Amino acid sequence: MDEKLPAAKPGEPDRAEAPATDLPEELPDSFRESPLSILYAAVYNFCYLVGVSFVRQTRSFYFNFLGFFRRLSADLISYFKRLSYRILRPFDEWLVSQREEIRFLRRTIGKCLSVLHEAKYHTTEEILSAIWSLTAAFLRLVRKFLSRFFNYAGPVIACVLLYFTYDYFSGLQYGLRLQYNGKDVAYISDENVFFSAEQTMRSRTLSSDYKIEDIVPEYTVVVADSGLFTSSEDLANLLFKASTANVIEAYGLYVDDSFVGCTDEPDNLLLLLDEYREQYREPGDSDSILRFVQNIRLTEGIYPVSSLMAMSSFRDLFYSQTEGEQYYTVEDGDAPLSISAEFGLTYAEYAAMNPDLQDVVHVGDRVLVSRSVQFLSVTTTKKETYMEAVPFDTDYTYDDNYYTTYSKVTKDGVDGEQEVTAFITYENGVAVNTQVLSTTMITEPVNRQITMGTKNVITSVQSPTSSGSTSYGFIWPTIGGYVSCGYWGYWGHTGMDIAGCGWGSNIYAAASGTVVTAGWSRGGYGYYIIINHGGGIQTLYGHCSSLYVKAGQYVNQGDVIAAMGATGNATGTHLHFEVRVNGQYTNPAKYF
Repeated sequence: MDEKLPAAKPGEPDRAEAPATDLPEELPDSFRESPLSILYAAVYNFCYLVGVSFVRQTRSFYFNFLGFFRRLSADLISYFKRLSYRILRPFDEWLVSQREEIRFLRRTIGKCLSVLHEAKYHTTEEILSAIWSLTAAFLRLVRKFLSRFFNYAGPVIACVLLYFTYDYFSGLQYGLRLQYNGKDVAYISDENVFFSAEQTMRSRTLSSDYKIEDIVPEYTVVVADSGLFTSSEDLANLLFKASTANVIEAYGLYVDDSFVGCTDEPDNLLLLLDEYREQYREPGDSDSILRFVQNIRLTEGIYPVSSLMAMSSFRDLFYSQTEGEQYYTVEDGDAPLSISAEFGLTYAEYAAMNPDLQDVVHVGDRVLVSRSVQFLSVTTTKKETYMEAVPFDTDYTYDDNYYTTYSKVTKDGVDGEQEVTAFITYENGVAVNTQVLSTTMITEPVNRQITMGTKNVITSVQSPTSSGSTSYGFIWPTIGGYVSCGYWGYWGHTGMDIAGCGWGSNIYAAASGTVVTAGWSRGGYGYYIIINHGGGIQTLYGHCSSLYVKAGQYVNQGDVIAAMGATGNATGTHLHFEVRVNGQYTNPAKYF
């Protein structure tokens, strides 16, 4: 609805009749007559009309919004009243009917009791009619009660009966009754038990002439207790008995779950196994623990007569060898020749079985020493006490008064010694595991002291002369580093190991020369380079991660030729550096 403007005060002009161009009285007359005054008046009137329109629209929206919620709340109240009436009306009608029923019963019972109480004033027919009405009223009351009761209790009783029925039948154990040749053999949980038993029967047959006859069982699904079910092993025995095969009750020997043979002398077989195991016990040793490596068991059952073995056959089998690979783990001080001699091999046999380890081996390498193993392997675990060397560490002192090619041992290191108590496990006489129990230091190791230069080499050296030497000698082939293992540091080590520079660090030519080899070595060097310096002198750089030169290329002393790595038979990042004179290995240290 439109809002009326308030009336003007006495002495003021009517606002509804005010011209659109009226200006405030406080403005000067010069401003009123200017064009700017006309623009000001237009803007003023426009803002006035917009403001009035906005106020009217806002009030209209507010009253419409308020009216909507009033109507909505009235509709909701009316709806819930009708809903509650629909819900409660049947109950109310039921209460009314029950009230009328109770009134009717009270009137009927009252009349009947009154007739019976005044029986002497009524005829026999009236008394009988009263008794019948009373009985009918009582039966009607009972019928209504039972009807109401079963209307509510019936579904509950049905659910309870359904639950107990389901619980009973779900707890039943079903199985298969297996019949063979028309006779009941056993109860099994499923068909897989029969298939497993059939496989067991075939595994107990060693003779190729003996054939397991085809067994065609008959199954019947039955309800049976789980305690009646037969395992596959027992079922195999029952099927053997039910078959026409020539069988015997015996004990089967299984090695790692593989059937070997059976015997009817189990005690003698156990004595034979003990005899074989005790051969690894040293005289006078009663504390060592001897165990078979394989899982060995004797299983009583029904076996074909053809699988019966004599004790002599078992003995020959135990002491025989079978196809397999036997490895030896390299220890400190081992070399290809010493390993070959320890296991009764020629060097040619050793090299054929270990083509990558025929020249150099390192501690921890696994060396193949036999392609056959004992049929039965025995481990011996004994407690031993022995002396063990404690390797010394190396302390480095860096001096900028020397070039990086300078390295000098100022104090030799001395290994310490400790007493070790450990459980050592031997397999067929070869140590395969050591469990250290305690160590006692006897002599502390003395660290080696090495002084190394840090001044960078600026000048290059001259080319080799005809005698194979240079005017200034070889330069150090890396930047920094230390000698982790010297020349002949262990048996078969024909060079000098330089470590401590990091993977991928540069390797430099120790002297000028021609590259004769650059590639992969089958002898354990990994990626390696050989440079010929003339005069019969060659240098080798092994275990590289990358090669930057190729065969036939000439390099100057100090040129980058490769990157340090750990390829081939290497236990860590290092450079294996060799100097060969007329094909013979020599100590590289004397060339620096």
